[in-house]
Amino acid sequence: MSKKDPIILPEKYYLDYFKYVLDFVERQYDHILDQPEHLFYQAFRNLSEPAQCLYLRFSNRRGIFFRISKINYSEIPDVHKAKEELLNQEFIQINESDDPSQFNLFTKKELTEYFDFLHPSQKKDEILAELTEADLPVIYEREEIVEVLKNDEVDFIKLLFFGHRGGRMTDFVVRDVGNVKIEKLDEANFQPWFGSREEALAVMHISQLRRMIYEILEAELPLEDYLEEMPWSSWLSFPRSAKSAEKLLLKIAYYFEQRQMADHALHYYSFTNKPPARERKVRILEKLGQKEEAVNIAREMLEEAVNASELTFATDFLNRKGVRINRSMTERLKGASSISIPTPENRVEDAVLEYFSKEGWHGVHAENYIWRGLFGLTFWEIIFDTSHGSFHHPLQRQPSDLNDASFFEARQDLLKDQLSKFRTRDQLTKHINHLHDLKHGIANRFVTWHEELLPTLILMIQKLPLAGLKKVLLEMSKNMKENSAGFPDLFLWNDASYQFYEVKSPNDQLSAQQLFWLDFLSSAKIRTEVLRVHYLNE
Repeated sequence: MSKKDPIILPEKYYLDYFKYVLDFVERQYDHILDQPEHLFYQAFRNLSEPAQCLYLRFSNRRGIFFRISKINYSEIPDVHKAKEELLNQEFIQINESDDPSQFNLFTKKELTEYFDFLHPSQKKDEILAELTEADLPVIYEREEIVEVLKNDEVDFIKLLFFGHRGGRMTDFVVRDVGNVKIEKLDEANFQPWFGSREEALAVMHISQLRRMIYEILEAELPLEDYLEEMPWSSWLSFPRSAKSAEKLLLKIAYYFEQRQMADHALHYYSFTNKPPARERKVRILEKLGQKEEAVNIAREMLEEAVNASELTFATDFLNRKGVRINRSMTERLKGASSISIPTPENRVEDAVLEYFSKEGWHGVHAENYIWRGLFGLTFWEIIFDTSHGSFHHPLQRQPSDLNDASFFEARQDLLKDQLSKFRTRDQLTKHINHLHDLKHGIANRFVTWHEELLPTLILMIQKLPLAGLKKVLLEMSKNMKENSAGFPDLFLWNDASYQFYEVKSPNDQLSAQQLFWLDFLSSAKIRTEVLRVHYLNE
């Protein structure tokens, strides 16, 4: 088969995928599945194949309401018969709901024909708003509208497979038609996402709460009128649900902070130390005049900073006794080298590259992609090693603990051992060449398969101190979420030397993460500077 020949999936590919998920979840999550799921399994497997297909066609689409007259699938020869079977087995119900969102299934033209009080000049949104209290039987006299049932059971089964509510069955399609190549994983080492049913249900409930909050904010309603006491402490006690809970807590707290509701904001920020919770608490407390408490939190941040932003903020806050300025970043910019160029038409980095090319330098946009690429290729086998319990299904493209401190803690000996194998630049170059050719095109969060990646990496390995490269790679692994970003914009070189530049135009400021890497790269004997750019015609 040539590369241009399309891959044709089986006609009922979606049924094959869902059956795979059912079987997989049944094997992996026997300790979590309970009566609702067991009853669903039995009922679904008792359906005829056409009825299974029709149910999945409904289930895989957006929404829970569908017009039967619009359903036409070639692999389901008798939609009416399949529909009746689903109705009898209580997988669907027809014309029974009073949910006004069903009106949205119809065109504006259809609705104005069905309801005399509507006018064709009205917009669709206006019509839907006016139909909120209208009688649905008017529609039911003309159309069969299906409401899909057993959604909670399907959502829970998919949650167990994907580990979150956002999992998509189309990921199977993306893999099998060749749009994305996925690393082959040892399925014998797959571990469940969740340790208990309570943990899985906690993730489900947090997802439902997040959706409710989104709808409340979309309707511009006061959030405080709808938030009941939630079991935050319980949700935060489980590893998987804690991640979802912390994100939602930050969102809720920031909502109240923006509305000057300090007590509410502090209440929700107090549940977590996930950045920027502690920084926001310090800022709020300072505004309230509670400086002693603000200073105590800042000292905690200084002693046990989670990331570079916390460390920089705490240092500046304490040094200036509570005055909120970016002192560290400001001082670094003041001492930076500078060049003057005409105002660029496009990206300032391109103009800087052009400036240095006239000075005899070669250069590329380096920023994060070359460092991430070097990390991904150097540690490929460790990243995709399934023996650490962080791979849970065959569609995963990265270990589930990659953004956690546990990634480094569980693998630090392996990471250090891997780096110790490269005693010379040539040994590291050979390894990078080998992995690049062996794994080319396979999805890896860190590797962007660009034609310039390999030659740039080889050049960087040959130019930079090997010990410094190893230090950077090891530091990245300690906090992948934060430390895989913030690297300098440009990598320049000539026959005699090289230089990394973090480019800052007149109104740009350094971020805390950029400052972190500027300092760390310099400490690793890697030539790195901030370069301020001034425009000649300003």
